[in-house]
Amino acid sequence: MQDILKTLTAQPQTFLGRIGADPSKLMTVRDWWYEMDEPVETLADPQAAFGEDERKLMRLCEENTIPHRTASNGRAAAFPAWLFLVAIPANP
Repeated sequence: MQDILKTLTAQPQTFLGRIGADPSKLMTVRDWWYEMDEPVETLADPQAAFGEDERKLMRLCEENTIPHRTASNGRAAAFPAWLFLVAIPANP
């Protein structure tokens, strides 16, 4: 039973490995897009896309009392990494 959760000695190389290693890590929407290698350069208006995702995540956090960081003092809102996996589908 003690072997269920093992501590990794090497840094995870995949995005799922990095999220699994620290699921509560706070990330901005911009960080997430780049972490997932989403095609940001193909967006007509990246800020609008980021804003839409941020509003969706903020709504989920408020409805479900999920801890997050609200935008303030020039810092973007940030959300736990695991929430992105649930709320924003990755590119196939």
